[in-house]
Amino acid sequence: MRKTKIIATLGPRSIDKVKHLSNYVDIFRLNFAHGDEKTHKLYFDLIKDTKKEIPILVDLPGPKIRIGDLKESILLKQGDRVIFSQKEGLPVEDPKFFQLVKENTDILIADGNIKIKITKVGNDFAEGYVIEGGILTSRKGINIPKINLDSGITKTDLLLLDEALKLGADYIGISFVLSEKDVLEIKKITKEKAWVISKIEKVQAIRNLRKIIYESDGVMIARGDLGLEIGLEKVPFIQKRIIKISKLLGKPIILATQVLESMVNNPMPTRAEVTDITNALIEGVDAILLTDETAEGNYPIEASKFLSNIINYSEKRIKHSSSLPTKDPDDAIAFATINVADISKVKIIIVHSRSGNSILRVSRLRPSVPIIGICPSKELARKLKICYGVIPFYSKRKMKNINEIILYSERFVRKKFRYKGRIVITGGDPVLKEGRTDFIKLHEII
Repeated sequence: MRKTKIIATLGPRSIDKVKHLSNYVDIFRLNFAHGDEKTHKLYFDLIKDTKKEIPILVDLPGPKIRIGDLKESILLKQGDRVIFSQKEGLPVEDPKFFQLVKENTDILIADGNIKIKITKVGNDFAEGYVIEGGILTSRKGINIPKINLDSGITKTDLLLLDEALKLGADYIGISFVLSEKDVLEIKKITKEKAWVISKIEKVQAIRNLRKIIYESDGVMIARGDLGLEIGLEKVPFIQKRIIKISKLLGKPIILATQVLESMVNNPMPTRAEVTDITNALIEGVDAILLTDETAEGNYPIEASKFLSNIINYSEKRIKHSSSLPTKDPDDAIAFATINVADISKVKIIIVHSRSGNSILRVSRLRPSVPIIGICPSKELARKLKICYGVIPFYSKRKMKNINEIILYSERFVRKKFRYKGRIVITGGDPVLKEGRTDFIKLHEII
């Protein structure tokens, strides 16, 4: 089985391909920066009608400024004069743009593919000329490098968050997180309904990185805006740092942006893209996200299939070195679980968890065999699908003691997988406090 998960963004080019995509995709993503309430519900219904238990990640737009709706795409050439205004020229969705942008500033559009020098700014307009041209389409993001924001959460985010939770989103992606305060503000609303995924894409976030990751349920390395903020040459090193901290803290990591960008217009990826993906797998990400490749690209199925093939090939050849356990005794049990599984050459690790914590602890250590996660909630089982190596299952049976867990595990793998041989079972004693990992059992099924 493929241990690293695939997340695909749905959009105009994939709306009619949900069923086909679900053969390769573990999680679907919807970007709420686009569409309206009617469109969002349509997408949710399509996903649930195709595969009811597939999780959905909803991205909130954050304070990102975007080009407004254009009647048609525009070719901007080097040296062209441009006007940003609601009355003429290029429309901008948020009038705050005219307060933030300054004269002699270079702004970047569409992940930096278009660069414009601003020469004049008024209350409701800005003028400039094109330094690096390209084709501009509706609602592309505008980046003003190195500006400091007061908050990563907007009023629009809160309205869209309410909508996403009512529709049943499993994960909420916060764009342009600045500090752990943004994460905690959203978690007050989501409570246990959805996991909060922090998108790291601002310099301010890098300064507060460890605190943000600690408070988040997961992290996304959003390399597009991050690269524009800190400089492209720094992105690989920040990526490694985010992965290292996230694995240490047991938080799922999603790699995003331009993963298979060339496949927006071509049926095959570049060698550099394949190498980039493989390096991310070696570093130990939990999931890889396709954005434009599946939302706007001409080859959404091919891109998903190629990514799946790359992961399958790589995982057969990658041997992760387990992170050392923290000082937490529960983490020591998870670490011992991996060692016992390796030495005993078991094919399956079974983790029973009421809160999901035990499953996360084992997953962060990147075992070489699948993790069967047994949990008492369908909602929790869906959320755990993002974790490396985890195949989650819902069980309505309440275990009274460790012996019941062992007997249930034996019957489960015998019936579900027709498996005979050694298994390692771990989790929390049902008699004790929820959230612990405090037992391990090497068990033989004959």
